[in-house]
Amino acid sequence: MSRIETCCLPGLAFVAVLLAAAVRLYSRRPRKRIPVHEELGDPEITDAFNRVALMPQMGVMRRYVTARAIKATAGGLAVDLGCGPGYLVVEMARRAPALHVTGVDLSGEMLTEAENYARLQGLGQAISFRKANLQRMPFADGSVDLVVSTFSLHHWNDPVAVLDEVDRVLRPGGSFLVFDLRRDLSAPAWLLLWVVTGFLVEPALRRANEPLASRNAAYTPLEARKLAEQSRLDGWRLIPGPLWLIIEGCKQDPA
Repeated sequence: MSRIETCCLPGLAFVAVLLAAAVRLYSRRPRKRIPVHEELGDPEITDAFNRVALMPQMGVMRRYVTARAIKATAGGLAVDLGCGPGYLVVEMARRAPALHVTGVDLSGEMLTEAENYARLQGLGQAISFRKANLQRMPFADGSVDLVVSTFSLHHWNDPVAVLDEVDRVLRPGGSFLVFDLRRDLSAPAWLLLWVVTGFLVEPALRRANEPLASRNAAYTPLEARKLAEQSRLDGWRLIPGPLWLIIEGCKQDPA
């Protein structure tokens, strides 16, 4: 055996042990959905989520969702369900000036952050915010032109009821787009989330087991399809991505 081969043996052994540990860890991941119970009243967690939402990859996601949503509906009243700190609301208002965008969230802390952010961006006239339960949206029947939601589906206590509300408030021909993580991630993606959760995120998010907790609470494409099928919402299609899933479409005119 050459000297080079002898020197490589410890490194190969380490890689083999590391791979075996990764395989074992991935095999023990939660398979069933685990609902998330985040402490959104905790200001440290709220602030940490806001900082995560400003990361470049999140900005890419918002631009992608906005472009996809306004391609179908670029004017009228748009509603962002679970708007959080309001970054998607602002992105939509910038990209589609003919839209009036209303962000809806149950967290007063998040809405305060969203209102401050919109004011700083000089878009207060094109944007509004409402605190409400998504199962009882403060909009009249058939009064909304576009409904969007990002990373909110896995938080909904009764997703079928929320989709029914989307159907109620949308006008015939109005469009909707629900974007979220998918739970059945590939092994590399799941292991990356495990590393991020355990070693890279801020302590406040680590206490909430994020972002892994959101993955555990997310739906598979098959489960999301069943939710849409159980709702009154029609005209939808499900689009699975490598890390995400999308439920989108246009509400059909019953006439």
